[in-house]
Amino acid sequence: MLKQYLKECEILQAKIAQKSPTQRLILACQDNLNPSDYTLSFFENLQQKEVEPMQIAIIGQFSSGKSTFLNALLGQDILPTGITPITSKVCKICYGEDYILEILYKDGRKVLQNIDFLHKLSRENSQNIHHFCLYAPILFLKEINFLDTPGFNSQNSDDTHTTLKILENVDGIIWLTLIDNAGKNSEKALLKEFITHFAQKSLCVLNQKDRLKDEQEVQTSLEYAKVAFEGIFSEVIPISAKLALSARLNTPQKFLENKLLSFAQTIQTLALQDSNEDSKKPQNPQDVMECLNATYQNLQEGIWQELETLNYQNAEQRMQDSNMPLIFDFLNQTIKPKASFAKSYSTLKKLREMHILLHLQYHKINQCYLILQRTLQKNLQECIANCALSQEKEQKIFNDLYIGLDLWLDTLAQRIFSALEKKPFTFAQKEKGLLRTKSVETNKEVVILPIEKLHIELQNQDTQLVKDYKALSVKIKNFLDLFVRSIGQNTNALKQELAKWQHNAPKNIELYLVAPQSQALGNLREFAQNCYENLLDDFNKNALVATSYLRSELNVLSNFLALSYNNAIDLTLNRLDLKIKNAITKHRENQEEFALFNPTLENVRESLNETFCFEQFQARLFGPMNCLKKTYAQFLNQNEQTTQDKMQLITQASFELKKEIDKIMQNLIAIKAEQKSVDIQK
Repeated sequence: MLKQYLKECEILQAKIAQKSPTQRLILACQDNLNPSDYTLSFFENLQQKEVEPMQIAIIGQFSSGKSTFLNALLGQDILPTGITPITSKVCKICYGEDYILEILYKDGRKVLQNIDFLHKLSRENSQNIHHFCLYAPILFLKEINFLDTPGFNSQNSDDTHTTLKILENVDGIIWLTLIDNAGKNSEKALLKEFITHFAQKSLCVLNQKDRLKDEQEVQTSLEYAKVAFEGIFSEVIPISAKLALSARLNTPQKFLENKLLSFAQTIQTLALQDSNEDSKKPQNPQDVMECLNATYQNLQEGIWQELETLNYQNAEQRMQDSNMPLIFDFLNQTIKPKASFAKSYSTLKKLREMHILLHLQYHKINQCYLILQRTLQKNLQECIANCALSQEKEQKIFNDLYIGLDLWLDTLAQRIFSALEKKPFTFAQKEKGLLRTKSVETNKEVVILPIEKLHIELQNQDTQLVKDYKALSVKIKNFLDLFVRSIGQNTNALKQELAKWQHNAPKNIELYLVAPQSQALGNLREFAQNCYENLLDDFNKNALVATSYLRSELNVLSNFLALSYNNAIDLTLNRLDLKIKNAITKHRENQEEFALFNPTLENVRESLNETFCFEQFQARLFGPMNCLKKTYAQFLNQNEQTTQDKMQLITQASFELKKEIDKIMQNLIAIKAEQKSVDIQK
């Protein structure tokens, strides 16, 4: 098995060694590219182009005599002349063992017909035809194929479009124009726009020189055309296609060839009628034989009669007068020697164009990722700036909540302090005498707390004090809505930018699409389709985490205020009352050691601060790391980390693209080097 594999490798290497440098380069470029970036048919066509005959387009303005000129080249009056439907279809003329016409329809069908079929066409019944291939047993067609193209400036604009399309792929051009109409500004503008880069292998043929009075007029028109077309053509030749065709047809050899060809075409027609798909039923063999016998008898009689009257003495002179030999000289001496170089140059040009377009497509795909990166960077910067502004505004509201609670506690402390009452108390104090100890009573005013009265007053839900307190609780809870809106603005802005990118990214590639099945393009489309899942979800999670954290912090504060008011009041009053009573009891026991407790406003406020957990509120609403600052800091840090992660994800995709771009650039460098080598050989 290993031997078989090695043998196959050797055979493959031998085949590669037999290929031309251009063909080997084509294989190398193909191996270097991602298989999804090209079609096999493209590279197969390039390989085939290297061994195909050179493609020469016969173009010109409408009714310039292209068909007559081609008939003169072929030495056969087979292409219809004049204003016929064939002028709107491309006819490729190439080598074949017999004269036969292949019709290629737009639906892909191929049908063989006798060449007389061209004369029977109408524009209506030719609408479904894409193009023709005319095969002829002429040796130079093995090296050069001709493309009979629609004319410029015809009544049908599609003709001009078809001709321009053909120019993209040909190896050389023969421009046909009428000798007495050559060099017009409109014609020069057309040539300079489309044909100048073919100058080294393009020929201008001034047709119908027989219409001019004498050779002097021909030379005058020729000199004028050379000046008008300077730099556009390699050579300008005046001819008479009509004289050349007449000369080529008016010889005994051509006469017999045409008669025999006519007979062969009759046989072809009978054979093709049965082979074509359109044939409804097979022909009767007896009828076929009778038809052939009749044709043969007519042919035999016609040959002898026409040979006697055939005037071919002046055929050679007419051929010289037509200047047609100069056309054959140009083909043999100028076009043929350059054919191999022209094919290589054309192949390399197509290969280079494909790589340039592919490079541009990759570049545009990479640009889409870079735009997405810039979008994320811009969003992060805007998020930081917007959060700074929002935090500044919201911190003021936070501060106001703290200040509101502080003022409310001041009001509550003042209310409790104002309610303190003074009552006279009698305190007995023992005094030691010389003989005995006696008890002495002292009257003092003692501050007491009317606890029952304060309970009723402070815990009445209809009082403004309680209403203000509850409003403070609601404000703290409602603050979250403001924060959610601020955070939501950032995520909504990113969502809008991502939607815009998601919509535009694939569209930005359409104009530069050369490889629609490219894996890189598929990855971009998939990334764009899943844009929200790939990117936005994590940013939404960051917003949700930040919102949840602040909600929990604010709910703790708000719920404490809402639920603990009565308990806090009870605890404050009971503590003050107990402190006063304990002081009285101790003062009774020892007036010198224990003083009475007369609560100050500060004492009341301190007690309220403790029971209402004011220090916790201060830290969470007003401190240097209050919960708002902490939430924004965590949110921005997480957003920055998420942005970096997403940027890294995009960078990885861009890195893979750049590896493919580098391969394309390597191919382009190799193609450029091969083009230089071809130019040097030329």
